Amino acid sequence: MTFRFPAVAVLSTLLLAPPFFDAALMGAGNLPDEEVVVTANASPVPFGNLSRSVAVLTREDIARLPVHSIPDILAHAGADVGARAPSGMQADIRLRGSSFSQVLVLVDGVRLNDSQTGHHNADIPVPMEDIERIEVLLGPGSSIYGADAFGGTVHIITRAPAPGVRAAVGAGAHGFAEGSLSAGFEKGTLRQSFSVTAGRSSGFRHDRDFRAVTFAARSQIGKSTTLAVSHADREFGADGFYGPAPSREWTNQTLVSLSRSHGIARGVHADFRGWYRTHGDRFLYDVRTPGLFESRHRTHAAGASARARVPLGDAAALTLGGEAGADWIASGTLGDHSFSRSSLSAELEWSAPKRAAVYPGIRFDHYSNFGSAVSPSLSASLWATPRIRLRSSIGRAFRIPTFTELHYRDPNHEASPRLGPERAWSAELGADFIPAADWLGSLTLFSRRETDVIDWVRSTPGEKWRTANIRRLRTGGIEIGLRHALGPHAGLETRYSLIVSDAGSVDYVSKYVLDYARHGWVSAAHFPLPLGLRSRQSLGYKRRADGRGYWILDGAVERVFPHFILGVEGTNLLDNAYQEIRGVDMPGRWLGISVRPR
Repeated sequence: MTFRFPAVAVLSTLLLAPPFFDAALMGAGNLPDEEVVVTANASPVPFGNLSRSVAVLTREDIARLPVHSIPDILAHAGADVGARAPSGMQADIRLRGSSFSQVLVLVDGVRLNDSQTGHHNADIPVPMEDIERIEVLLGPGSSIYGADAFGGTVHIITRAPAPGVRAAVGAGAHGFAEGSLSAGFEKGTLRQSFSVTAGRSSGFRHDRDFRAVTFAARSQIGKSTTLAVSHADREFGADGFYGPAPSREWTNQTLVSLSRSHGIARGVHADFRGWYRTHGDRFLYDVRTPGLFESRHRTHAAGASARARVPLGDAAALTLGGEAGADWIASGTLGDHSFSRSSLSAELEWSAPKRAAVYPGIRFDHYSNFGSAVSPSLSASLWATPRIRLRSSIGRAFRIPTFTELHYRDPNHEASPRLGPERAWSAELGADFIPAADWLGSLTLFSRRETDVIDWVRSTPGEKWRTANIRRLRTGGIEIGLRHALGPHAGLETRYSLIVSDAGSVDYVSKYVLDYARHGWVSAAHFPLPLGLRSRQSLGYKRRADGRGYWILDGAVERVFPHFILGVEGTNLLDNAYQEIRGVDMPGRWLGISVRPR
């Protein structure tokens, strides 16, 4: 295979890059050891002790990116995001060549994956203003989180309530307008915050309009108890999303969680969490014939978990966890179904700071209708020199089928209720290195072996699409990253990934498997300009497995005033025609203006 990568990519690599950590953390040219990562292991660990490949975007990093949604942020972080509409109205998140159902999404430790379909996993009810950080764990996470953590885990961590009021507004082409308002206060041991974000657009063409409202409230009582409630409501034109018709879709999601941290004698620390989530989906295939080919679904999920960390001397600790919950659906087309689940997990942590760390772990999951799964893992890191850290990991992952894969039927599709879970073993070997002061690089090789892969297949174009556990899939790749801090207000980074998947020789046509980005490259930069201006830019390239390739350039220029920031931004500045989901056109050049507090 020959791949031509234009020279502009090489030149742009030297000029652009997304800031995955605040550049100030790299002031001495060292890894940001004080940065605590909560997603890679059963208990939070310092960045210097990590043995997995993790990308972290802080609140400050996100503010430097020309983005309007969490899927936009993840796309700039190197994820393969398949958007059907701008501003994150509906998007599929894929990592390391996975399908959109093989990525786990968490909000403050609560799983958000929807049991109806993985297409809803990016319906995240968190206002942008409430995000403290986003952590992306690449590779399997089932030994910690259970089902669906195949290609990786996306963890959105919200900020603690803070006093004050913040507001922002924006407007742009195609009738785009958005605004946000957040407020917080303290009273005694109570810290309270409220946030709301709303946006709309008349659409870049007919039946591609959208509107969205997201609300969140967070109550923190003392330092150990937090109650969070959030809700997102969306309506959008879905022309061509699932067929050649002017369609329309309405979705909403509500998430309620209660968490408490408790210190126990002799250094033992325990966390308890309970949650309830519900997602609604209404889809009208053809707005010209209301009531015909219309579907309505309502899914629910509820659960509780407990986790305790027990120190074992100065260098080791054992984390034990348990979880129980249930998912259920009421649907006019899929029927009414439910299942319950429970799990037990354990992870041992041994570390010698700036020397080595080892993390063996295991989790046992049981489902009322899918049986049991055992997910072991082992990861380790070693500082070969003060400037080179080696790391490796291996783990098993699994995913249960969605209600759509089990029960959906129409004239062209017939799902099988006999589907079982798909499983995989994944391994990676990598290194983080500091070539010079204020530089940080990474290199990772990974491999995944999947069995019983779920897919929609058919032998001839005249047959129905049917779901089956029939594939064995081998996926491997390489990830390269390099970043450079140019002081407290400037930085650059570039990332490149090459992924190859092989399903072997088969006698049928696949609908979703092998739809991945074979080549992915993203770079961005933020730097000051004369006259008090500052710039933030992003340039990305994708070439998919079917040969489709496209460039996307986004950028913004801002002027900082004493109390606010005025910005002009644009997406797809090259005005390229492209599709992230086959058959669904994305907008051309889109310009806008925004005002937000300093």
